[in-house]
Amino acid sequence: CNCKGHSETCEDITGVCTSCQDHTTGDFCEICEDGYMPDVSNHGHHSCQPCASSVQPDPAVVQAVQREACVCAPGFYGNPMVIGDSCKSCDCNGNSDPNHIFNECHNVTGFCQNCWGDTAGANCERCAPGFYGDAISAKNCRVCECSKCGTTSCDDRTGTCHCKPGVTGRLCDQCEEGHTGFNNCQGCHSCDCGPAGLRPTCHPLTHSCQCKPGAGGRYCERCLPDHWNYGPSGCQKCDCASSHCDVHTGECLPESYTVNLCNISKSCDECIWHLIGDLRPSNKTLDQIKVSVLNISTGAAANDRLKYYNYTAQRLKLSLGMGSLSIKGLQEKTEVLPLADRDLVLRAQDHAEDLQSQADELEYNLKRSDANGFVQKALDTANVYNNIVQYIEEANITGLTTMDLATRAEDVGCLKSYLGSLTYTSLYSPPFQGCSPHFSSDISFCSEFHSDLPGRTTKRLELTKEVAEGTLNRSVEVLQTITPIHGKVEEWATNMKNQDYSAAAFDRAVVSAGEAVENLSELVPELLDKLRVVEEKNPVNNVTTNIMRIRELIAQARSVAKKVQVSMKFNGQSSVQVHPHTNLEDLKTVTTISLLIRVDPDKDPIEDRFIFYLGDRNDYMGLAIKNDNLVYIYNLGEEDVEIPLGSKPVSQWPPVFNLIKVERLGRHGKVFLTVPSQASTDEQKFIQKGEAFGTDSLFDLDPEDTVFFVGGVPADVRLPPALSLAPFVGCIELASLNNDVISMYNFKQTHKMDVVASTPCPRYKLAFSQSRIASYLFDGTGYALINNMERRGKFGIVTRFDIAVRTVANNGILLLMVNGDNFFLLELKNGFLRLMYDFGFSGGPIVMESNSPKLQINDARYHEVSVIYHYSKKFILLVDKSHVKSMENEKKTLPFSDIYIGGAPSHILLSRPDLSSLAGLKGCVKGFQFQKKDFNLLEEPGTIGISSGCPEEYFMSRKAYFTGESYLGSAAKISPFDTFEGGLNFRTLQPTGLLFYHREGSDEFTITLENGAVVLNSRGTRVKSQKKQYNDGITHFLVASVNNDKYELVVDDKDKHEKKRPTTAPSASTVRNFYFGGSPSSSSIKNFTGCISYAYISRQDRDIEPEDFQKYTENVQTSLQDCPVKRPSAALFSKQSKNSAKPKKGHTRKVGRDKSNLPKGLLGLNSDDQEPGETEETPCYLSPRPRATRHAHHYGGTANSRQEFTDIPGSLSERSHLSLSLKTQSSFGLIFYASDEAEDNFMALFLAHGKLVYTFNLGQQRVKIKSLEKYNDGAWHNVIFIRDGNLGRLVIDGLTVLEDRAQGSNVSWHVSSHLYLGGVPPGRAQKNIQRNSAYSFTGCVKNLQLNGQWLSSVSQTFGVTPCFEGLSEPGTYFSEEGGYVVLDDTFNLGLKFELVVEVRPRVASGVLLHVYTAAEEYLTIYIRQGAVVVLVNNGVREFFTQVTPRLGLCDGSWHRITVIRDANVVQLDVDSEVNHVVGPLNPSTQSARTPVFIGGAPESLLPEGITTRRAYTGCMRKLTVNESQVSFSKAALVSGAVSVGSCPAA
Repeated sequence: CNCKGHSETCEDITGVCTSCQDHTTGDFCEICEDGYMPDVSNHGHHSCQPCASSVQPDPAVVQAVQREACVCAPGFYGNPMVIGDSCKSCDCNGNSDPNHIFNECHNVTGFCQNCWGDTAGANCERCAPGFYGDAISAKNCRVCECSKCGTTSCDDRTGTCHCKPGVTGRLCDQCEEGHTGFNNCQGCHSCDCGPAGLRPTCHPLTHSCQCKPGAGGRYCERCLPDHWNYGPSGCQKCDCASSHCDVHTGECLPESYTVNLCNISKSCDECIWHLIGDLRPSNKTLDQIKVSVLNISTGAAANDRLKYYNYTAQRLKLSLGMGSLSIKGLQEKTEVLPLADRDLVLRAQDHAEDLQSQADELEYNLKRSDANGFVQKALDTANVYNNIVQYIEEANITGLTTMDLATRAEDVGCLKSYLGSLTYTSLYSPPFQGCSPHFSSDISFCSEFHSDLPGRTTKRLELTKEVAEGTLNRSVEVLQTITPIHGKVEEWATNMKNQDYSAAAFDRAVVSAGEAVENLSELVPELLDKLRVVEEKNPVNNVTTNIMRIRELIAQARSVAKKVQVSMKFNGQSSVQVHPHTNLEDLKTVTTISLLIRVDPDKDPIEDRFIFYLGDRNDYMGLAIKNDNLVYIYNLGEEDVEIPLGSKPVSQWPPVFNLIKVERLGRHGKVFLTVPSQASTDEQKFIQKGEAFGTDSLFDLDPEDTVFFVGGVPADVRLPPALSLAPFVGCIELASLNNDVISMYNFKQTHKMDVVASTPCPRYKLAFSQSRIASYLFDGTGYALINNMERRGKFGIVTRFDIAVRTVANNGILLLMVNGDNFFLLELKNGFLRLMYDFGFSGGPIVMESNSPKLQINDARYHEVSVIYHYSKKFILLVDKSHVKSMENEKKTLPFSDIYIGGAPSHILLSRPDLSSLAGLKGCVKGFQFQKKDFNLLEEPGTIGISSGCPEEYFMSRKAYFTGESYLGSAAKISPFDTFEGGLNFRTLQPTGLLFYHREGSDEFTITLENGAVVLNSRGTRVKSQKKQYNDGITHFLVASVNNDKYELVVDDKDKHEKKRPTTAPSASTVRNFYFGGSPSSSSIKNFTGCISYAYISRQDRDIEPEDFQKYTENVQTSLQDCPVKRPSAALFSKQSKNSAKPKKGHTRKVGRDKSNLPKGLLGLNSDDQEPGETEETPCYLSPRPRATRHAHHYGGTANSRQEFTDIPGSLSERSHLSLSLKTQSSFGLIFYASDEAEDNFMALFLAHGKLVYTFNLGQQRVKIKSLEKYNDGAWHNVIFIRDGNLGRLVIDGLTVLEDRAQGSNVSWHVSSHLYLGGVPPGRAQKNIQRNSAYSFTGCVKNLQLNGQWLSSVSQTFGVTPCFEGLSEPGTYFSEEGGYVVLDDTFNLGLKFELVVEVRPRVASGVLLHVYTAAEEYLTIYIRQGAVVVLVNNGVREFFTQVTPRLGLCDGSWHRITVIRDANVVQLDVDSEVNHVVGPLNPSTQSARTPVFIGGAPESLLPEGITTRRAYTGCMRKLTVNESQVSFSKAALVSGAVSVGSCPAA
């Protein structure tokens, strides 16, 4: 016996020692008893000595000391090694985390280690940093309200904010008077003006100084040009013939001394920049304005205007916060306010409109001087800000009126105007300089009203003032927005009309637009937060509508940022990280980037430099200058391809912008250079091509890892060796990425980039021939708006509209006018012109449509379309100056003043069902005329999201959709039997189809899909792919090639096969026919059904480039527009009622209606109504059954994950032999449990510290067997645990056998008919198992047997899935077997909520969420064949909305779904594609707290109208409700096959 000398007896089988002596214990007497510790000084002999504090043992102390050493047990602290010390109970004031009871405080110092409830301190006695309150008694620690940017600390008791230097305010949220720099979050520094400043400190808004005559600079720190003798009184003007003098001495200087600063012939930019730096937002006196405005430009004016809009947006943000707090008080307290004269409100409104018209006049003057449209994007951004101001005010005003205060708001508004006026007067004097007398009368009226309150107490007046100050009022807001620039309007307008401005400042204007949009992007999240407050306080439809319009405007502002086509100047240290392409899948096969670069070899010698990098860690492409050559570099996963353009060294480039385009098609790459001529329209063009080695053809980028750097990279970024070069010196302007307009001002971040110090290089927009035609590009998302058409021409006896259009689109808006119920629409529908209008006719709308060839205009050529309204009773339509059609109507004049071109805002389209399904135009417009008067669409204030130019690539058709009876044919010099390379993307759900066909006599060359496999066939030699599931609805890319040695077929860069080619004589090079998608002749393979895109073939008469299907001579029933993912006969899309809207395409919005308009699929189809194959599920990219271990199940993720078994044999009470296999990495957790109802008799197998413990009771005695080794190593282990009467035995992996026996054998023992595997129901096992092992373990179990028989009688499953193999990722997985989660009652989906979730389905249909409130009230979110549907019944009737994302849901990627409900309005957003529905109002509906089912629901609770009742299969993550994260591990119930916390990754 090995008992270390402390016992002489042990068990004969196991060797476990019995009767240990000398204060030892353990199986081998190796552990010291409580209160004792090992004596390490006993010359190697094992012995135990008393702990110092236990010389006189105290029962509490002994109990508080662990066996292994003299340290205090969990829950106690002290040092028992020191005589006189003892273990004392931890004191954390009840603020320690109850989930960490075993390490409540440090076992020596007693410092609490897990304070919660936002507390801190050694004893959790105070509130944590950033919180304040009473941590000990009231336990009410709450978040400090202090501004994080301006606060050093917050008092943990009172919440008092301690401000940083120079910061003031109760919340430390603003700079002290005369200080600036709050946004740097480093405190505010003194904003001191120079000696020549009119005031000692700068202006509180603009942070600029007002200067004395002759002085300039932001802080009046220097003299203006042509001035000298700087001093407290300003500067003196130079008294010289040349006007130039030394700034210090006044000595006259010749003109040549200053030509480098402002040489108009070379570049006026630097001079203008200096002047604008002097004149930037500064509040000068009238005399100084007269001096300075002579050189001010549209750029500076726009910049000032944007800055004040920025300031207004900030104030709106603060005002909204105050308004939301005071709405309740307004509702309760204003009941006593008397009614005021309604005339006052109307007069205030008139004044607001008057101020707005002044702003419009300023904008018109600015634009009228903008000959080339350079400043357009700056004004676009300004328009967006202006609209945001207006719509937020509308939303707030609407919110007030909905609180039943319509009759009491006028006097509050009057007081608010008055109080706001007083506030404004005190801040800026004189108060209303330049404002109309109208407003002054309003103020005097308010003053009289204020003095006429004899019966009102001081308290009531104070309350009224507080309410008014917290409420937005349009008059005061518009006044504060416009007044700072109102006084300058007349001066600016006069000088601009006289053309006293510099054109070079246009560049500055567009840079200002970029800065403004960047600032807007920072404000967007906070603005939306405030908008949600308005929504929550005011549940009315028009509030929600206004807020949706605001969000749409913000999206438009971001769109403006993408299209700010202005360069950035790089100084050799700076860099810009640009937002990459929104859909990286589009870049896989073809990637094209266009940009403009300007270098100056005379100033900066040409060295090896980096230009850009786009890619991830594996695949990338970039551009650089190496050895005086422009070099295009790309890597598709194997080796770098470098294509140097040696025909035009960079040192020979002129110092102007040169156009560069890099292109990659599969393995093939090209670089293009276009050098413009400065003297003529001639251009020099250079091209170089290259090809990647190997067979990899796809640019496969990881969205999480993709970056786009321009000009340089930050110091911590390592580039591939080929691009690891010095940063760029010069100017770069991005132009397009795969024909989408991009801009560096749509950046993620910049590094060492100062657009003020590094002035962008000027560029003439018309430098290249492709830009010389004045045209406008519409991308389907923007539109032009002309307000007040009659300012250019009057409606007459004959009214005429003319527009020249070029497009290949099937559908799109051309012209739209709306006025109430009256509308006029000229659109493109299925490629044909269509006219529809209604001016209140008795017979309803009039439609003019026909399939006449003259009306088809989507052929990529310009067509002149004219609409003439004749004698107010007849419309005449002309196409290319030829009469095509006319239509008569009742005599009515045109009731319109505004017209939309190329599209319209969504709230206009959704205003009537006739317009709800319209799409924006994709194409070009070359001029628009009303009454033969031209309009510059870019200069119109309402224009959003269009750009200049009309690139030829926009009209090339790279995609085609084939129906199974269609094909495309062309002819070229090809020889596929001898030398050939062809590639294409394809996407289909059909297993068989003809992709490419060529025939010479009886010889055929084909690429086909056969039973899901790709096959290359050349004269009977077949090369076939290994994979046979390419008809999965996912885009795949194939390359087929023929050379002298072999035939080769590669699919998706992975599936590669080849065969040797027999030697044959080459055929003659002649023009031959070939076909895509099918053929005109009969073939053994049927024509293809699906999409083909970015196809290319090797022609002998040109380089490899993507095929332009638009130029093919044969097009039989092939669509060159949409490329649908779904099969055309799917029930959800084709089986629609007569009045229901069509499926959404692209970003088109439509409005769902009541139950009568539901698709039949949503009402439930009888099997007789269904077409063959309709019920088949579209297969998903990911398998619904991930690879899993056979007969194994996974447990964990929640505390009560388990399987319950019933029908247990009675022999279990006498003898039991249980076996299972186990795999886990858990340290604690319950594996198996059985007991009677009272749990007096029990049996359990669990984990403790990674060791297996088997235990059961026998009356009052307990058998407990614990393994010596740990088995939580993630490997499979076989475990047998046996009970035979009073004997227990544990056998692990057939090698380790452990036993224990209880005394006595006649004790009755039995268990109930339930066995639990993996865990137990809540509350069970607590009395018999230690707490941290009484919950579910995390791991897998397989092969559970009882007495040699498989246990298969599973009655219930809770949070158990198959045991998946391979990699996993965070999330919650809903397995194919079905299951659901019930959220805890803290989450309520009532009448108002916002829900966001990300999903990755493995089956195309399933229930995502269901809330059941009553027999006829419910909300269900589900997916069905690629569509997401929200189905609602609010007790009146059923209504729904749905979105079918363009890329589908089953592509193996994550998809983000957002559902916002506000009473009867439901909005659905899937991957930024949005739809919504307005249902009937139910005034009696009450918001009740009801269960929320996720991933499925019990069958009996699901509504009848749902088209799928199956549970969701796939992964789900990042579920939030009203911005609160949902933790499934804390769910009220996890039922069925649901794995919380982990999803299979593949």
